[in-house]
Amino acid sequence: MEMKRIRWLLLGMIGVAALALTGCFFISARPTGKIEGYVIDAGAGSPVVGALVTAYPQGAGDAPSYWVGSPYFSPTAVTDANGHYELVLPEGKYTVVVEKDGYATSRVEGVVVASTVKLDIIEKPVFNPNWPLEPPEVTVTIEGQVVTPGDEIVLTADQLSDGLNYRVDAHGPNDISIIYAALGKTPGAGFTTGTREAFYSTYTTGDAVLGPANYGVEGRTTFEVVVYDMNENRTHLVFSVILPESAAPPSIQPPANPKALAVTLSKKVSFYNETITVPSGSGDIEIHAAPEGGNLYVELTWDASPDDASITGYRVYRRLAGETDYTLIGTVAAEGDPTASYTFRDASPELQVGLETTYQVRAYMGNTESAAVEASATPLDTWDVRLLEPADNATDVSCTPAFRWEPTKIVGNDQLYRVWIWDTVQGWWPFLSSGDPENLRNKTECTWDEIYVYSLDLGAWISKEGTPFERLQPHRNYEWYIDFAVAYDDYDNPTAVSVAINDGASSDYPGVPATDFFQFTTGAH
Repeated sequence: MEMKRIRWLLLGMIGVAALALTGCFFISARPTGKIEGYVIDAGAGSPVVGALVTAYPQGAGDAPSYWVGSPYFSPTAVTDANGHYELVLPEGKYTVVVEKDGYATSRVEGVVVASTVKLDIIEKPVFNPNWPLEPPEVTVTIEGQVVTPGDEIVLTADQLSDGLNYRVDAHGPNDISIIYAALGKTPGAGFTTGTREAFYSTYTTGDAVLGPANYGVEGRTTFEVVVYDMNENRTHLVFSVILPESAAPPSIQPPANPKALAVTLSKKVSFYNETITVPSGSGDIEIHAAPEGGNLYVELTWDASPDDASITGYRVYRRLAGETDYTLIGTVAAEGDPTASYTFRDASPELQVGLETTYQVRAYMGNTESAAVEASATPLDTWDVRLLEPADNATDVSCTPAFRWEPTKIVGNDQLYRVWIWDTVQGWWPFLSSGDPENLRNKTECTWDEIYVYSLDLGAWISKEGTPFERLQPHRNYEWYIDFAVAYDDYDNPTAVSVAINDGASSDYPGVPATDFFQFTTGAH
């Protein structure tokens, strides 16, 4: 009998072991969540492919402390062709680190995982690969208390009577370049971020004050800090804050005249100055530029609600084609002026060429929102322009030449161009060009008769007739290029544009340099 009991006990132990080995023996798993998003090289920038993304439990030291051998969790990922990554983790607070050869290191602290967290991370190309790749260490004080990323901070009306008092101190092996701070958003370049606090070439903000009313947020939101060092290493800290809510009015009138314009930039723009060399060898020029690739953002505009003077602000929601629900993507503070107009730029990496994106704007105060107003846009593809005639370094060119070029692809329904010619001896003067880009709408050739001279006295492009510039000088060297090339889905009522070139020709879009600059020498006639 005793031997039978031992035999059954042994069989039971073997069975349990077999069940465990085959994964059929279930133990209650710890609750899981997910961090997912995109790694991009700038605001509105290109994906960083092949970057290693790792999540560390906050305060756990250098090594992740996950269940060993657990099939539930994947604390590391490598970004795909779109820069996308996904981490499956136990619930908790995390620090996320992004690394890739040739790039600075980016670290995000205070990521609270409960379900799915959307986290897009900027990782810039390293400035000097021989400099340290360690992100800055950052300490934040809010209302006199040192706070930890991921903390929930409740602020009262009395505490905020003179604004949100804060201080950021940063240090690291490299000098600090920029300290950003903002409520309700991840701060960065002003063009895409909008309102934010910025401190340049300093290790500290000192005792600073931020006005919550400038951000149009109340209730549960975030206070976020981003610090860059001189080698482009980046530290991003996220704090959950709860602000007092306003008393909700019974109703609010909606804003008006919403418009969405998708803007594709065919060459990379990081919205900060950088010197590049023009491919034709014309030398270094100072432009707003970054490495190869393109940019994409949507510019949303609307007119104020008639109740603008008495509301907190406007909430902006987005729905991508194929999605069912709208997602809150930002807030804009009310100016207190019912005649005001507003602009919001969406630079999310989720925007895609050819993918319709619909926005809703709602005026709000407390827990009351107005009815929504909507606008949609479908981004256009990138493109460029190649010069044909006069060819580069051509000689014996007519003193009344025609100019020809071709787009690398046909984008949109309308393409506008402007030809610019300059005398390489005298420099930019005289100003000779095709004038208003609408003059060359959907054209790929410009005759000499379509070239105008700029009158400084009149401040306008005028006919060359009766001026010294009716023809080019014989045996003279000139340079020509296209300084404006923009495609529109519908020029008369655009919802999308693609900027191939904008070399100072228009203030409507960021500067995008030309690729080709051709020189030629005129003949006797």
